[in-house]
Amino acid sequence: MAIWLLLLVLLLAALVLLAQQRFRQLRRGARSDLPEARTLFTLRQGDIVQFDGQDWVVEDRLLYDDQGFQWLEYLLRDGRQRRWLSVVEDDWLELAWLEPAPEALLNAVPLQDRRFPAEIRWEGVTYGLRESGRATMTASARTMNLRPGGCRYGDYMAEGDRVLAVELWDGRGAGEGDVDISLGRRIDPALVSVLPGDGRSVYR
Repeated sequence: MAIWLLLLVLLLAALVLLAQQRFRQLRRGARSDLPEARTLFTLRQGDIVQFDGQDWVVEDRLLYDDQGFQWLEYLLRDGRQRRWLSVVEDDWLELAWLEPAPEALLNAVPLQDRRFPAEIRWEGVTYGLRESGRATMTASARTMNLRPGGCRYGDYMAEGDRVLAVELWDGRGAGEGDVDISLGRRIDPALVSVLPGDGRSVYR
Protein backbone atom coordinates (compact mmCIF):
# COMPACT_ATOMS: atom_id res chain seq x y z
CA MET A 1 0.00 0.00 0.00
CA ALA A 2 2.78 2.43 0.92
CA ILE A 3 4.53 1.72 -2.38
CA TRP A 4 1.40 2.52 -4.41
CA LEU A 5 0.91 5.73 -2.44
CA LEU A 6 4.52 6.76 -3.11
CA LEU A 7 4.12 6.05 -6.81
CA LEU A 8 0.94 8.13 -6.91
CA VAL A 9 2.69 11.07 -5.22
CA LEU A 10 5.60 10.86 -7.69
CA LEU A 11 3.19 10.73 -10.63
CA LEU A 12 1.31 13.80 -9.39
CA ALA A 13 4.59 15.64 -8.86
CA ALA A 14 5.68 14.81 -12.42
CA LEU A 15 2.36 16.03 -13.81
CA VAL A 16 2.65 19.30 -11.87
CA LEU A 17 6.22 19.78 -13.15
CA LEU A 18 5.14 19.18 -16.76
CA ALA A 19 2.25 21.61 -16.37
CA GLN A 20 4.58 24.30 -15.03
CA GLN A 21 7.02 23.81 -17.90
CA ARG A 22 4.20 24.01 -20.45
CA PHE A 23 2.91 27.21 -18.84
CA ARG A 24 6.36 28.82 -19.01
CA GLN A 25 6.69 27.86 -22.68
CA LEU A 26 3.30 29.37 -23.48
CA ARG A 27 4.26 32.60 -21.71
CA ARG A 28 7.55 32.81 -23.62
CA GLY A 29 5.70 32.19 -26.87
CA ALA A 30 3.18 34.93 -26.09
CA ARG A 31 6.00 37.38 -25.40
CA SER A 32 7.76 36.51 -28.66
CA ASP A 33 4.53 37.17 -30.59
CA LEU A 34 4.40 40.73 -29.30
CA PRO A 35 6.04 43.29 -31.62
CA GLU A 36 9.16 44.98 -30.36
CA ALA A 37 8.70 48.42 -28.90
CA ARG A 38 9.90 51.20 -31.19
CA THR A 39 11.83 54.38 -30.53
CA LEU A 40 12.70 57.30 -32.77
CA PHE A 41 16.02 55.52 -33.44
CA THR A 42 14.67 52.06 -34.28
CA LEU A 43 11.77 52.72 -36.66
CA ARG A 44 11.61 50.54 -39.76
CA GLN A 45 9.45 50.07 -42.82
CA GLY A 46 5.77 49.61 -42.00
CA ASP A 47 5.90 51.26 -38.56
CA ILE A 48 3.53 54.09 -37.72
CA VAL A 49 4.44 57.66 -36.72
CA GLN A 50 1.61 59.65 -35.14
CA PHE A 51 1.93 63.42 -35.26
CA ASP A 52 -0.50 66.33 -35.29
CA GLY A 53 -3.55 64.06 -35.39
CA GLN A 54 -2.37 62.04 -38.38
CA ASP A 55 -0.90 58.56 -38.85
CA TRP A 56 2.11 58.20 -41.15
CA VAL A 57 3.63 54.94 -42.42
CA VAL A 58 7.42 54.59 -42.47
CA GLU A 59 8.51 53.88 -46.04
CA ASP A 60 12.27 54.10 -45.63
CA ARG A 61 14.99 54.77 -43.08
CA LEU A 62 17.99 56.80 -44.22
CA LEU A 63 21.20 56.96 -42.20
CA TYR A 64 23.49 59.93 -42.87
CA ASP A 65 27.11 59.97 -41.74
CA ASP A 66 29.39 63.01 -41.75
CA GLN A 67 32.77 61.72 -40.57
CA GLY A 68 31.24 59.80 -37.67
CA PHE A 69 28.45 62.22 -36.82
CA GLN A 70 25.22 60.46 -37.73
CA TRP A 71 21.55 61.32 -38.02
CA LEU A 72 18.41 59.65 -39.31
CA GLU A 73 15.74 60.68 -41.76
CA TYR A 74 12.54 58.69 -42.16
CA LEU A 75 10.44 58.87 -45.29
CA LEU A 76 6.79 58.88 -44.20
CA ARG A 77 3.60 58.55 -46.23
CA ASP A 78 -0.11 58.98 -45.70
CA GLY A 79 -1.82 58.32 -48.99
CA ARG A 80 -0.34 60.73 -51.52
CA GLN A 81 1.18 62.95 -48.84
CA ARG A 82 4.90 62.62 -48.12
CA ARG A 83 6.94 63.92 -45.20
CA TRP A 84 10.42 63.56 -43.76
CA LEU A 85 11.13 63.11 -40.05
CA SER A 86 14.71 64.11 -39.22
CA VAL A 87 16.17 62.75 -35.96
CA VAL A 88 19.41 64.23 -34.64
CA GLU A 89 20.96 63.48 -31.25
CA ASP A 90 23.80 65.78 -30.25
CA ASP A 91 23.71 67.57 -26.91
CA TRP A 92 19.96 66.89 -26.96
CA LEU A 93 17.38 65.31 -29.21
CA GLU A 94 16.28 67.43 -32.16
CA LEU A 95 13.41 66.55 -34.48
CA ALA A 96 12.40 68.29 -37.68
CA TRP A 97 9.21 67.74 -39.67
CA LEU A 98 9.81 68.43 -43.37
CA GLU A 99 8.02 68.28 -46.70
CA PRO A 100 9.34 68.59 -50.26
CA ALA A 101 9.72 72.19 -51.38
CA PRO A 102 7.58 73.50 -54.24
CA GLU A 103 9.14 73.66 -57.68
CA ALA A 104 9.22 77.45 -57.52
CA LEU A 105 11.59 77.35 -54.55
CA LEU A 106 13.88 74.88 -56.30
CA ASN A 107 14.20 77.33 -59.16
CA ALA A 108 14.62 80.34 -56.85
CA VAL A 109 17.50 79.12 -54.68
CA PRO A 110 20.81 80.54 -55.95
CA LEU A 111 23.27 77.66 -56.21
CA GLN A 112 25.97 79.10 -58.40
CA ASP A 113 28.84 76.63 -58.62
CA ARG A 114 26.75 74.43 -56.30
CA ARG A 115 27.67 76.54 -53.31
CA PHE A 116 25.33 77.22 -50.42
CA PRO A 117 24.27 80.86 -50.12
CA ALA A 118 24.49 82.48 -46.70
CA GLU A 119 20.74 83.21 -46.79
CA ILE A 120 17.69 81.92 -48.62
CA ARG A 121 14.57 84.07 -48.73
CA TRP A 122 11.20 82.46 -49.39
CA GLU A 123 7.67 83.82 -48.94
CA GLY A 124 8.88 86.69 -46.78
CA VAL A 125 11.01 84.50 -44.48
CA THR A 126 14.81 84.69 -44.42
CA TYR A 127 16.59 81.44 -43.65
CA GLY A 128 20.21 81.65 -42.50
CA LEU A 129 22.78 78.93 -43.10
CA ARG A 130 23.28 77.11 -39.81
CA GLU A 131 25.72 74.38 -40.86
CA SER A 132 26.90 72.52 -43.92
CA GLY A 133 29.05 69.55 -44.73
CA ARG A 134 29.33 66.35 -46.66
CA ALA A 135 27.69 63.04 -45.75
CA THR A 136 27.26 59.52 -47.04
CA MET A 137 23.80 58.00 -46.97
CA THR A 138 22.53 54.44 -46.75
CA ALA A 139 18.87 53.43 -47.15
CA SER A 140 17.41 50.39 -45.42
CA ALA A 141 14.35 49.71 -47.58
CA ARG A 142 14.90 51.20 -51.03
CA THR A 143 15.81 48.70 -53.73
CA MET A 144 15.33 50.72 -56.92
CA ASN A 145 16.30 54.25 -57.97
CA LEU A 146 18.88 54.46 -55.23
CA ARG A 147 20.54 57.76 -54.55
CA PRO A 148 24.25 58.06 -55.17
CA GLY A 149 26.23 57.36 -52.05
CA GLY A 150 26.85 60.90 -50.91
CA CYS A 151 25.70 64.50 -50.83
CA ARG A 152 26.65 67.95 -49.64
CA TYR A 153 24.08 69.36 -47.27
CA GLY A 154 23.17 72.80 -46.01
CA ASP A 155 20.85 73.29 -43.04
CA TYR A 156 19.07 76.64 -42.71
CA MET A 157 16.99 78.11 -39.88
CA ALA A 158 14.62 81.02 -39.46
CA GLU A 159 12.52 82.48 -36.67
CA GLY A 160 9.72 80.37 -35.30
CA ASP A 161 11.72 77.12 -35.51
CA ARG A 162 11.39 77.12 -39.29
CA VAL A 163 13.94 74.98 -41.11
CA LEU A 164 15.02 74.55 -44.70
CA ALA A 165 17.30 71.73 -45.88
CA VAL A 166 19.28 71.62 -49.12
CA GLU A 167 20.99 68.47 -50.39
CA LEU A 168 23.30 68.46 -53.43
CA TRP A 169 23.68 64.86 -54.49
CA ASP A 170 26.71 63.42 -56.19
CA GLY A 171 26.25 62.89 -59.89
CA ARG A 172 26.94 59.71 -61.78
CA GLY A 173 30.22 59.95 -63.64
CA ALA A 174 31.30 63.52 -64.28
CA GLY A 175 27.78 64.98 -64.25
CA GLU A 176 26.10 66.87 -61.45
CA GLY A 177 23.46 65.16 -59.33
CA ASP A 178 20.02 66.17 -58.13
CA VAL A 179 19.16 69.01 -55.80
CA ASP A 180 16.67 68.31 -53.02
CA ILE A 181 15.13 71.07 -50.91
CA SER A 182 12.78 70.51 -47.99
CA LEU A 183 10.83 72.95 -45.83
CA GLY A 184 9.49 72.46 -42.35
CA ARG A 185 9.91 73.18 -38.68
CA ARG A 186 11.50 71.81 -35.57
CA ILE A 187 9.05 69.93 -33.36
CA ASP A 188 8.83 68.75 -29.74
CA PRO A 189 9.68 65.02 -29.47
CA ALA A 190 6.94 64.67 -26.85
CA LEU A 191 4.35 65.37 -29.56
CA VAL A 192 5.39 62.33 -31.62
CA SER A 193 4.21 58.77 -30.95
CA VAL A 194 5.59 55.67 -32.65
CA LEU A 195 3.94 52.27 -33.06
CA PRO A 196 5.39 48.99 -34.40
CA GLY A 197 4.11 47.73 -37.72
CA ASP A 198 4.42 44.47 -39.59
CA GLY A 199 7.66 45.34 -41.40
CA ARG A 200 5.97 45.75 -44.77
CA SER A 201 5.12 48.79 -46.85
CA VAL A 202 1.45 49.45 -47.50
CA TYR A 203 2.26 51.46 -50.63
CA ARG A 204 4.36 48.97 -52.61
